[in-house]
Amino acid sequence: MPAPRTCIHNRPVLLTVVMIAMGLGSGIPAMADNPGAVEYDLGPEPHIRELYPDASWLPEAYASDYEDLTATIEHFTTQSLERDGVPDPEVSVSLVEGETDERVRVRIQPENATTRRYATVHPAFLDSEHAAQARRGVEACKAREGCWDPHPQAGEPWTLFLPLGLPLASQRTVLFLDYPPIPALTGQDYLENYTMCRWGRIMGAAGAENPDAFQTIVDARPIAAPGTGQTGYLPDPVEWFDDRTGPGGDFLRPMLRLLATQPDESRPVAVFGADARRTWARMIGRDTVRVLDTGSTSLAPDAPATPWIATNHPDVTSYNCCPDNPSEKCGRGSLNLIEDEEKDFVSACWLIAMAEDPGASPEAVRKQCEDRWSGKPSAEDRQSLCIQVKLDTNDPEAACDSFTEAWNYCSAHEANACASHDCRYDPDDIRDPVPPPARRPAGWDETCNHYRWGDRGFD
Repeated sequence: MPAPRTCIHNRPVLLTVVMIAMGLGSGIPAMADNPGAVEYDLGPEPHIRELYPDASWLPEAYASDYEDLTATIEHFTTQSLERDGVPDPEVSVSLVEGETDERVRVRIQPENATTRRYATVHPAFLDSEHAAQARRGVEACKAREGCWDPHPQAGEPWTLFLPLGLPLASQRTVLFLDYPPIPALTGQDYLENYTMCRWGRIMGAAGAENPDAFQTIVDARPIAAPGTGQTGYLPDPVEWFDDRTGPGGDFLRPMLRLLATQPDESRPVAVFGADARRTWARMIGRDTVRVLDTGSTSLAPDAPATPWIATNHPDVTSYNCCPDNPSEKCGRGSLNLIEDEEKDFVSACWLIAMAEDPGASPEAVRKQCEDRWSGKPSAEDRQSLCIQVKLDTNDPEAACDSFTEAWNYCSAHEANACASHDCRYDPDDIRDPVPPPARRPAGWDETCNHYRWGDRGFD
């Protein structure tokens, strides 16, 4: 289960005096001479407070969860470091007096190549050319009548929410989605929702050793909003967040470039869901972008080519069932479960392969992944597909409660996920035993279905 929700507040603030020689937009932070630790200036306190969720500006519904700025920064920075593969990081944040203003100072232990990278990328992520442009787009929308939250849902008002707590230094890919759901904000974890939990599970099943490394996100609309019924009301992402000349923010391309670019090449980008695909098509000058389309684009004139793939929404299969399932959960339009599962594995395969070799042909890699997962999958791959189908179906009665049960069902039914509309099997029919822990994919112990059905879904 995810860790219990805790409020970020009532933490003491350490005040020290540090002379800072860095300007906000320089992108090169001053680092203290502190062996064994990395210290850097994050920026002016008022600027940073506007970008991290904070009680000073959040709607009342969320304010009590974010009462202490330094604790909030420590929380999300620790999450990022852990997902960047830094074990047991220690993060302390203090407010210090600079020459002209109060600054936010970050100290990280241990010191290594990853944490040293934070001294550059963390301030850049929040500077006037990146995260501040998301705030600019939000404020411009609020200033136009009828643009901001025109049909509010009780207890779930819109608010700015940046992709905090995700890998910043060692990410393998960047995911382009539409907008973050409110549980990501209230849960104080960008990945604490079914959508991203399920996608991490798919990445693990497709072979990613550390799925978190593949979940750095940029949202087309960096606005926490209810998970359904909001697409038609949210502000146009190109007008308000990809605006290089008007009142909106120039957020999307610069942030994508910052997070995707590595020396001399670009990390691959995956574009998830119909709304994000429409935005991406407009950004790269195409009429349409369809599921499993691939290509390359430059996010800036001097940027390396960024390989990309378009895919389903990360939780598309959770609305699907086996073709002949009579359950009321399986209405019209819910009959593509296996096909969509295969497409998701193709996309996950593509991300893993392109992360290893960003210079490879996006189209050739997609073809290889299609041949593997939807052409003639091996017995092992058919088993992996079957397991995910038995976890993802929208019919709770057909879903298995754990990876172990899904493994046994698929082994007993020759990897036919639609052999029955339940999770029953004859133990005598199990052909292959559950693999030992060393051979299980990342995410084996997490079905993610507690987000959908409560206590079900745990090994």
